[in-house]
Amino acid sequence: MNKATKLIAISALTLSTVGGATLAVNQPVNQVKIVKAAAKETTLGSGTYKVGTDIKPGRYVITAQSGSGNMSDSKDMNIILGDTTDDDLGQITSYTTDLPKGDKVKIDGIEAVNFKPVTDRSYKTTLSAGSWVVGKDIKPGRYTIKCTEGSGNLTSDDGDINEIIGTSADEDSGQVTKTTQTLHRGEVLTCDAQQIELIKK
Repeated sequence: MNKATKLIAISALTLSTVGGATLAVNQPVNQVKIVKAAAKETTLGSGTYKVGTDIKPGRYVITAQSGSGNMSDSKDMNIILGDTTDDDLGQITSYTTDLPKGDKVKIDGIEAVNFKPVTDRSYKTTLSAGSWVVGKDIKPGRYTIKCTEGSGNLTSDDGDINEIIGTSADEDSGQVTKTTQTLHRGEVLTCDAQQIELIKK
C-alpha cells in the first residue's frame, strides 16, 4: 500500500533563563503524520468488494480485461461491461467514476476487471461512459449533448437531465439522439452510453 506522507513539526515557545536574561526558545513538542491515501491500480474477478478494504478509494477508469457481465455499486453505477461493445445489450467497454470509502462494488460474470486510477482531470467535450463533474471534467456552459456511440441513460444529480440517448431515435422507448442543456458548476453528469459529445452553444 503506497501512501504519501508528510511530517509536520508542531512547535511551542518555552522560556529559558540564560545569564539572567529570559529567552523564548522554539522547541518541537510533537510530530503529526498526515497520510493521504491514493487510488491504486488493481484487477479483480467476479465477486463483491468493499472500497477501503479491497479497493482503495479514488477515481478510476474501469475496464473489462476478459469476459462480460454486470457491474454495480451501492451508489449509481449499474452497467453491462465487456471487452467489446454491444449496442443491443447496452454493453460498454469502460466506465469512469469515483469510488468513495465504504462503497460496495459487485462484479457478476466477468473474469477480470481492471481499475486504473485517474491521474489528472481537465475539461473534455468527448466523454466515455461514466460520471463527470462540471467544473472539473466539463467546462460550465450550455451544450448540445449528442450520442456518438452506443445508447444508454443520461442523467444529472440535480434531476434536471433524465434522458435515454442513442445514435438513433426510438419513439417506443423515448430514446433521443441529442439534448440541449445548461451545465452548472458542481453538477454531476452520468452517462452509460459508450460515448457522447458536448457541442458548445
